[in-house]
Amino acid sequence: MKILKGSIIPVLAVCSLAASAKAQEYFREYGTSWTSGGIGRLSPAATVFEGNEATGLPQIQPADELAKEDAYNLRLGNVDFAFAFGLGVEANDNIDLSDHNRESDIIFRPEFDIEGLWRISEDNKIRFGLGIGYAKYMDHSEFDSDSVLLAPNSAITWSVRHGTMTFTLRERLSYQEDPFDEPTLSGVATYRRWENQIGAEVDWAASEYTNIAVGYDRYDEWSKEEVFKSQDRGMDTVFIRPSYQISPSVAVGLSASFSWVNYKEDLQADSTVWLVGPYIKWRINDVLNLYAEVGYQQTNFDGTSVFQIFDPNTGKPTGGVITDDEDSGSMYAKVELVHVPTENFRHRLIASKTTELGLGSNFYDLYHVEYTIDWKIGENTSIRPALFYEYYETSGDQSEKAHRFGAALGIYRILTDHLTLGLDYRYLRKDSNLPDSDYYQNLGMLSIYYKF
Repeated sequence: MKILKGSIIPVLAVCSLAASAKAQEYFREYGTSWTSGGIGRLSPAATVFEGNEATGLPQIQPADELAKEDAYNLRLGNVDFAFAFGLGVEANDNIDLSDHNRESDIIFRPEFDIEGLWRISEDNKIRFGLGIGYAKYMDHSEFDSDSVLLAPNSAITWSVRHGTMTFTLRERLSYQEDPFDEPTLSGVATYRRWENQIGAEVDWAASEYTNIAVGYDRYDEWSKEEVFKSQDRGMDTVFIRPSYQISPSVAVGLSASFSWVNYKEDLQADSTVWLVGPYIKWRINDVLNLYAEVGYQQTNFDGTSVFQIFDPNTGKPTGGVITDDEDSGSMYAKVELVHVPTENFRHRLIASKTTELGLGSNFYDLYHVEYTIDWKIGENTSIRPALFYEYYETSGDQSEKAHRFGAALGIYRILTDHLTLGLDYRYLRKDSNLPDSDYYQNLGMLSIYYKF
């Protein structure tokens, strides 16, 4: 038995009870969270441009933080560009993350990337990036990309510095179809959705030791598939992050935010989310950095969410419903250790506990830990292993409890100053208390990437 909302989609009758609130990706900075399963976006460009960190999307950076001379390969006036093209050939033994009747395929993934920086003046800069891709399935053409894919790190930011203040406007638009970074999805080959984030931030250096950041962000999601239409929503977030530099190596601060979540359908209850908690940034020594944050997060839902029960064999409603009127109030936490013992070796350990919005439930609690390595083993060769484990539990009458484990290994060889060859492998495994929601997947990708 499965719970879905909205129209009946028989092919998704094996979908698990919840789907993550995908692009609450700025939780750690603004107040709602996102996880990529510790592996990140696997594409031909996975190691080239800013924004492909193993934990998923970072906060959109101000333009002046990306003004690196060696990051660009073409200059027109005071505008720098970097152009690159990649082609990945993926072998996947479980394209729809299924427990039974697993399907395999070969997928071609071309990608074109542009990065640019316009230095209007020393204190006035615009940074823009665009990643365009496509997925072509050899045996299952029904899963081919509906349109051109826009990478989640496609963004434009405008930063202006005036005196002790820096003003930043940002816009990020993406179109994605991969479901692998949605921990609660099973039995799904595609999760087609548009996402947009737009916001403004003011950073004020109030004194030599004190900085105050305040801002506003608007996030929207629009699904192209009827079964996920209930997740169409808008979210408005206001935030403040004051910090104080205690010493050259230690800064402490407070993170506080308030969000209004409004669903376009009437099936899932709207909600408000607030969180507040202290954080510390500590440069323990020249090679070791620590970030730690802990606080309280409260999510209140406006009314009761009602989910119909569907027969997974017929795709028809059984006549039963499941309701969820639970609110959430709990601690959240994140700890991140980054160790760079040599210029050729970097590794990172992250652990977090967050509360996410759900589909088929009001919310779920997510515990996540991951370990990643970036190791340059020769002048032109690097390897990037990654491991992660996570556990989540959903709210509602029929709670799902699931464990998910993943491992990845990437090997990259710089053939020339412009050409890089990559070989990636990823393993995912999920164990759930719900029937037909377990799966495992092996995925390999051979890629070639040319940076002009």
